[in-house]
Amino acid sequence: MPGHASRTEHSTVRRAVVIGAGGFIGKELSEVLRRTGIDTACFTRKAGFISPIGLAYCLRTADVVFYLASSINPLLGERHPERARADHRLFAELLRRLAQMPDPPAVMLSSSGGTVYDPDVRPPLSEVSSTRATSSYGAAKLALEEELAAYSGTIPGIILRLSNVYGPGQRATAGQGVLAHWLRAVHEGTPLRIIGDPASTRDYVYIDDVVDCMHRLLYADRSELLAAWGNPLVLNVGSGRSTSLAELADVVRTVVDRPLAFEHVPSRGLDRAHVRLDVRRAREAIGWQARTSLTDGVRAAWRAGVPLPSRPLGGHDGTGPSAARSATVASARAVGFS
Repeated sequence: MPGHASRTEHSTVRRAVVIGAGGFIGKELSEVLRRTGIDTACFTRKAGFISPIGLAYCLRTADVVFYLASSINPLLGERHPERARADHRLFAELLRRLAQMPDPPAVMLSSSGGTVYDPDVRPPLSEVSSTRATSSYGAAKLALEEELAAYSGTIPGIILRLSNVYGPGQRATAGQGVLAHWLRAVHEGTPLRIIGDPASTRDYVYIDDVVDCMHRLLYADRSELLAAWGNPLVLNVGSGRSTSLAELADVVRTVVDRPLAFEHVPSRGLDRAHVRLDVRRAREAIGWQARTSLTDGVRAAWRAGVPLPSRPLGGHDGTGPSAARSATVASARAVGFS
């Protein structure tokens, strides 16, 4: 892309910004970036990275911006559409400010592989499958994708359509995170709640595999990727395998090695029947594929324990905060280079 060679051709990343660093994915990503020598500035959604006088200095000097922040999940998206609108305004303003820079950083946006594709398309769902949101959450994610795509002539963009991310540190927040809810129920000795049809399927991907994908993109030749796959580059990030709720329950039973009781409740009406992502593009483009088996991932989450919710309903960034990896990210302020 003309005017952006210094950031995209050689992919020499020295500085990164993570917005949504208080969340489950953002916290782990921030720590991995730091451990690998990337100077990383961390913001929560409310940390004030945009001010009336301009962008925070770290945004103006970053090579890459990871945008993981959100104030909604699938349930909250239905209950609080005003939050989705506020999220959109914030992201749109960030992009507008970045586009005014002579050499803007690449922006990597987390999206939802489980809610943006047309439910009439039979899985596995590829990046070229048609999209059609049937929930407010899915519509909000697609709107953010479209906002980034509108700057394709100015900002190098990457959209990561994540499947169901799980692992140590994920909290059992209302409306999201079936595995975290189930493991907490096991700890508390209460029934595991199955919402809807036990035969419904999801694509579960372990947190470390997701962060590995993001980390690989830092060192990929982004100009080559965008030339080959388009700007923004869209990548599915999942295991590529279907697992039903019934099968997930069997895995949990095996890992915890104790009898389990279940409570069946009707579907919420906003959940898809079946989700499985086609992840071949990520393998072809950056050599990435998920490597953690579901049993190993559930075992790691079980051994780590399930952190209790620490904030009111809806006050999350990304997919939910991680308590097991909480040492390095402040939840109410920016942390990083100056």
